[in-house]
Amino acid sequence: MKYFAVAAIFFFQNIVDSAPVTAKNSTEPQCPEDKIEKIPECVGNLVTTVEKITKWVDQEYKFNDGEKKEFRTKCQDTKNCFDSVISSCPDFPTAVVNELDVMCSRFNFIIDKFTECVPKLDNLKCVNEVFGPKSLKKTTNEKCKDLKEHKTCAIEEVGKACGDKFQEIFEENFNLELKMHKC
Repeated sequence: MKYFAVAAIFFFQNIVDSAPVTAKNSTEPQCPEDKIEKIPECVGNLVTTVEKITKWVDQEYKFNDGEKKEFRTKCQDTKNCFDSVISSCPDFPTAVVNELDVMCSRFNFIIDKFTECVPKLDNLKCVNEVFGPKSLKKTTNEKCKDLKEHKTCAIEEVGKACGDKFQEIFEENFNLELKMHKC
């Protein structure tokens, strides 16, 4: 799961870079200048959020309570930053905030309920198919297809690797991700 952080930065950077800042067929800015100038701040927040995830992965998935709180605050601040841009820039891709919600939800799930199991998941085919770095580069439709296609297999893999308790917790979160992606 270490590769998640690097892939997440590239994914979000590509979405943000593709955001239109001028109206179609116009040289007039579609977004107010202050919101255009805020985009690098949002991306900076995103980068530091992902850096926290990377630090956590390097610590073998161990966050103390203060770091958990800091991570949650960083996620919320980043989401608020992008929300403020989106509110003034109608063509800014909402996929940025949607994917950020999924990423923050996933890591909150892991650091709260799933920390013990995560180190055992690195080589599990179905789990990595739907939660590995390749999943970050897929469209929502592709993600939904993969989530549905690999659901049973991924849940069984977690059960075999981590036991019934974690299998139930994982299935609950899996269903939440299906909803978040609107599958």
